[in-house]
Amino acid sequence: MASFVEEKGHFVEKKAKLKRKKLISDMNLFAERYRWVWHVAFWLTYILLLSYTFGQIMPFLAAQSRVFTGLVLHVSFAYLNWFWLIPRFFLQKQYLRYFGLALSLLFLLGFIRYWFESAAFPIPAPLISSVTPILPLKLIFISFSFLSIWVLSSLFRLLEDRIKTMQRENELKNAQLHSELRFLKSQINPHFLFNTLNNVYSLAYLKSDQAAPMILKLSGMLRYMLYDCDAPKVPLQKEIEYLQDYVELQVLNPADRPKVQFEIQNQVPNLMIEPMLFVNFIENSFKHGNLSQPAAFIRIQLINQAHELAFTVENSVGNSKSKDKIGGLGLQNVRQRMALLYPQKHDLQITEAPNQYQVHLTLKITQPQ
Repeated sequence: MASFVEEKGHFVEKKAKLKRKKLISDMNLFAERYRWVWHVAFWLTYILLLSYTFGQIMPFLAAQSRVFTGLVLHVSFAYLNWFWLIPRFFLQKQYLRYFGLALSLLFLLGFIRYWFESAAFPIPAPLISSVTPILPLKLIFISFSFLSIWVLSSLFRLLEDRIKTMQRENELKNAQLHSELRFLKSQINPHFLFNTLNNVYSLAYLKSDQAAPMILKLSGMLRYMLYDCDAPKVPLQKEIEYLQDYVELQVLNPADRPKVQFEIQNQVPNLMIEPMLFVNFIENSFKHGNLSQPAAFIRIQLINQAHELAFTVENSVGNSKSKDKIGGLGLQNVRQRMALLYPQKHDLQITEAPNQYQVHLTLKITQPQ
């Protein structure tokens, strides 16, 4: 118990540090809530600089027409690069497509601006003589302006992505800290461990041949939970073995075994995933499935393909009204963890019927090289 208190104090101290970091992050002007301020400030500076520059060589209306034209075209190019080209191609490491499309867009919008300024709004006649010497530099000026917008929009977008990644890592560390605290608390009164020990004791009392293998499985599960799960990722095969052992320890009663099905299709055995992603759903299925009923069932399926992992749990729902609501805090923790680990790369669907409960989770996972 003293060791537990010391470890808990250590984690509380870490939690306080993370809270201070989060407070500093919230005050940071680069936070997502302040992003619009930087965009507005940038384009206001852009308008003022171009208005001043063109205002030195041409009348006010002609200068403003060029400022407005440049603003529309540059804004279009900047945000097409920001919201489409970079996330769709550059961040997906399709560099040839990215640079090809970006250069094509640059030349297209540059030509539109050149035509607009030369044909639609030509320089007034009194100014032609003074501006003629720099007319050959117009294309260079236009190209340079679009190149500047391209570089700036790319740098700011990549900087924003980096800041988001750092914030997500900080949130993940915070979530992991909460998980570690909950795990330490669960060591005082481990419900699953007590039930399993009671079942194994019954096997040993009856001198069943299953007692020794079940004790070995329980030992392996505890070793996995205490040591292997400290790593950020574990081999998928180890996670599967943990789930299989968990299910076997839950169906020590021979009458319950036909009611539980566990199908596995592991086509990428060397895949690495975050530990303890699926056990909460299986725990809920046994908790609420009520296998003592004749028509009860639990069906578990895990299919691992090249770029997608699909996990499904279906179970009957018992008639006991004393049980708490399915899901609860455990399900909220799983949702939060999925949002942090697999942002926009997971799909969790839960279907609840009067006599049946189904969970279907898909994860987009990159196959290791």
